[in-house]
Amino acid sequence: MSIEIRHRDGRVLYLAEEANDLCAALGEAVEEEVDLAGAQLENADLRRAELRGARLTGASLARAQLGRADLEEAELTNADLTGAELDGANLEHAQLERALLVDAHARGANFEDARLEGADLSGALIEGANFEHAELRSARLERARGGRANFEDVDLRGVQAAQATLARANLEKADLREARLAAADLSGANLERTDLRDADLSGADLSGCNLERSDLRRANFSEARLSEANLERCDLEGARLDGARLDGANLDHVRGRPGAGAPPTSGPYR
Repeated sequence: MSIEIRHRDGRVLYLAEEANDLCAALGEAVEEEVDLAGAQLENADLRRAELRGARLTGASLARAQLGRADLEEAELTNADLTGAELDGANLEHAQLERALLVDAHARGANFEDARLEGADLSGALIEGANFEHAELRSARLERARGGRANFEDVDLRGVQAAQATLARANLEKADLREARLAAADLSGANLERTDLRDADLSGADLSGCNLERSDLRRANFSEARLSEANLERCDLEGARLDGARLDGANLDHVRGRPGAGAPPTSGPYR
C-alpha cells in the first residue's frame, strides 16, 4: 500500500508506494535523503524506527512513540517533541536546538554530543539519560526529573532548571555558569570540578553531593542544604551562604572569602 508523509500545511513531502507502515515509509525517505522538514508526525508509532540522519527540522512529533528509535545525527532543530516517548532512543550527535521536549519521556536515552541549545525540557523525564559532551546552553529544565543522568563535561551555561530533580546525577566538569537551579534536588550528585560561577542554587538540596575543586565564585547558596557535602578545595570568593546548612560538610582547603551573611568556614565540619 502507499503511505504519504505530509507537511503540517498539507503538502505531500514523500510518497512511499509500497511501504507496509509509517516506520518503513520514513526509513525509505531517510534512505533517499528526502528533506522532511515540517513533517506532520503527531502521535505516530515510530518505536525502533531507523531514522539516522533524518532531516526533520521543525517537524511535529508531539506525543510520538519513539522508544529505542535510532535518531543519530538527525536534524530536529525547532521540532515539537512535546510529550513524546523517547525511552532508550539514540540521539547521539542530533541537532535539537530550540526543540520542544516538554513533558517528554527519555529515560535512558542517549544524547551524547547532541546540540540542545535553547531546547525546552521542562517537566521531562530523563532519568538515567546520557548527555555527555552535549550542548545545553540556555536550555530549560524546570521540574525535569533526571536522577542518575550523566551530564559530564556538558555546557549548561544559563540553563533554567528551577525545581529540577537531579539526585545522584553526574555533572563532573560541567559548565554551569549563571545556571538557575533554585530549589533543585542535587542530593548525592557528583559536581566535582564544575564551574558554578554566578549560579543560583538558593534553596537547593545539595546534601551529600561532591563539589570538590569546583569554582563557586559569586554563586548563591542562600538557604541551600549542604549537609555532608564535600567542598574541599572549592573557591568560595563572593559566594552567598546565608541560611545555608553546612553541618558535616567538608570545607578543607577552601579558598576565597564568602559574601556578606555567610557562616564561618571553620567549626563543626569534617
